[in-house]
Amino acid sequence: MSNICIIGDILVDISLKSQEDPLKMRLGGIVHAARCLWALGLDYSVGYFAPSYLDSHIEEYLMSRMGCGGLCKLGEVMDSPYTMLINEVKEVGDQGYEFILRDQITIVYKEEAFKELMQYDDIFLIYGNYDFRKVITSLPMGARIHCDIANNMVDLDNLRIGRQFETLFISTSSSFFQKQFSKIDSFLTFFEPYTENLILKENRGGSRAYNYNNKDLISIPAQTQKITHSVGVGDVYDVAYVALKTQMPFSDALYYSSWIATEYAKTTFPNDFQKMVRRVLKISIEDLISLGGCHLPWEERPICNIYIAAPDFDFVDVRPVDILVNSLSYHNFSSHRPIQENGQMSSDATFDEKQSLFMKDMYLLEKCDMLIAVLLYNDPGTLIEIGIAAERKIPTIVYDPYKIAKNCMLTQLPKLVSSDLDEIMSQVFLSFSN
Repeated sequence: MSNICIIGDILVDISLKSQEDPLKMRLGGIVHAARCLWALGLDYSVGYFAPSYLDSHIEEYLMSRMGCGGLCKLGEVMDSPYTMLINEVKEVGDQGYEFILRDQITIVYKEEAFKELMQYDDIFLIYGNYDFRKVITSLPMGARIHCDIANNMVDLDNLRIGRQFETLFISTSSSFFQKQFSKIDSFLTFFEPYTENLILKENRGGSRAYNYNNKDLISIPAQTQKITHSVGVGDVYDVAYVALKTQMPFSDALYYSSWIATEYAKTTFPNDFQKMVRRVLKISIEDLISLGGCHLPWEERPICNIYIAAPDFDFVDVRPVDILVNSLSYHNFSSHRPIQENGQMSSDATFDEKQSLFMKDMYLLEKCDMLIAVLLYNDPGTLIEIGIAAERKIPTIVYDPYKIAKNCMLTQLPKLVSSDLDEIMSQVFLSFSN
């Protein structure tokens, strides 16, 4: 039997069709972590919670195709199809997860099956809809327990288990993080009673890991490459670290895990992912580190002020502007919409009124560290603001959702012109990266 066991929910991920991406349906939940261990060529087992209609699919997929060495159903999910609708797969902004009939879920536990959990050295749990304490108390006292707090955690009561976790993972996208985080020092102190290691995943801004024994805070950069999706990428990061930490130093395992997670984000085809993982593992840690990446801590992002140049008028369809601003807010950046902050000029404005608005906008631009123009049409004001920002050496990006940028002065002057919001967000992170 294997020495790593993954525990958690197995459900169906449905990535909804968009203009850029097709409809995609596949097994999700802890299956993302299972794909990682398979790609690493490691033996592993799975303890899961799912409705009965998924059992045959789970068994065939994990046992026959993903190399799972042991499969144990810990609970029968009732009253829910266990289906997750995903509106936006790349986490440019809020992904719009919708767990169908989530409030109706009940679980019938298979008490005898819990005995199967007594044989593992490393157990990785993703917090979910199941009774967390029930599972934790069934684990062997000698096991190293690792847990991703995920999005279901409301408070820390369930982490008071009478012993420490070896590792706790938490993401900046979780509601628990956003309620509790103020600054990194107090956040680390907050978790000290519960774990030996805390790993904070900061999305495109990298991650930070803290070892409470040696008081070592390590920053690991993210690789802001072009991605296909971000679904389950954090789970892959987690379980790759759990698997690799026994083979190499703490920081090395984190570096490799970050790269492996990036490879998972670049494809939804397991065989391609496996090939890329094998390539990553052949690279020396020195070479990986030398390649760098993006590091931008969560608490530093609000001081990154971004001027939004756009015809942001009340008579224009500004949905692309709204989407951009919401995405920046989701990642904790500060954006400024001059027309909303300083006012919209009336059609009969006097010279003095025009001058006042102009000066306010220029003052706002001067305070900002970057300009992102949203090219809804060839609006003269937006085009002039692009030129002013570029002349002032302010990093300038053009979001061109309708692909209308043709003039070479417009395409060549900014740092980036793209209709892909994922590219825009990646460039924002890279521009402000430490």
